[in-house]
Amino acid sequence: MKERHRSPALIAFVACCLFGCANPLNQATSDRYGEGCAEAERHNQLAVAEQACYRALVNVDRGHLGDFQKSQRLYNLARIKRKLNKFEEAEKLYKDSLAIEEKLPKQSNENIGRRFAELAILYEQCGRIADGFPYVHRLYPLAEIYHGSEKKTVAAVFYVYSLDLKKQQKTGEAEKLASKAFAMGFDPTDLKLD
Repeated sequence: MKERHRSPALIAFVACCLFGCANPLNQATSDRYGEGCAEAERHNQLAVAEQACYRALVNVDRGHLGDFQKSQRLYNLARIKRKLNKFEEAEKLYKDSLAIEEKLPKQSNENIGRRFAELAILYEQCGRIADGFPYVHRLYPLAEIYHGSEKKTVAAVFYVYSLDLKKQQKTGEAEKLASKAFAMGFDPTDLKLD
């Protein structure tokens, strides 16, 4: 019998399939869907964005593209789901993303804080503000790392939660959050947690 020579590329491909190597085709596909999601969101085409974000996430899993990318794709899909008022789905996705972020060897306080803020916004939007307080408290020491629109969002989160604390007659806590919001440049006319 004649001996067959196996292509090194074929062997590498089979090994990657068996042992979970990152697949560049899935990377390109995930990136393309991720860009499509962002573009659709900019044009307020949230149903289109939702599908594109979902496909971006699927390709991260299929391509074994790693926890960092999975966390980002979960987060992006969760943001779209929240905007579509699919709060239960968004909550799970945010929490899954946060769990990954907190286990990464090189943690990013910015990324972790973004997830805290988004969870706080989600709970306020769906009328479960009490569930958001733990995330607001964890976000508080991270507030100074944000700039621009993210800083405005974090300040708005603090202000909205301070109003709820005021209703509960927790004046000290309410004043602490409100003071932080105003120190960050909060302007009540900017109050939009989107």
